[in-house]
Amino acid sequence: MANRGRPTQTKRQRERARMERQKMKEARRAETRARKSEAAPRPTDYDPDIEGMVAGPQEMPEWQREFFEEEKRAKEAAELEEQEKQQQT
Repeated sequence: MANRGRPTQTKRQRERARMERQKMKEARRAETRARKSEAAPRPTDYDPDIEGMVAGPQEMPEWQREFFEEEKRAKEAAELEEQEKQQQT
């Protein structure tokens, strides 16, 4: 029976510590709320990362356009050669 008083004291200390932590958290939350309410509102329709982008199909880069043009010219040249061979025979 002599040891019965000790756990009650430690429990009270734990409860006090818990309540102190809760107070600190609430103070931190109140500070955050105040800071957010004082801050200027963020623009919702502006994002610098996607500025200038257009929705839908994008224009091909220059290097890709050049590649397809070269392929097209080579294909046309091969077709012309084939037509010339057919006309000669």
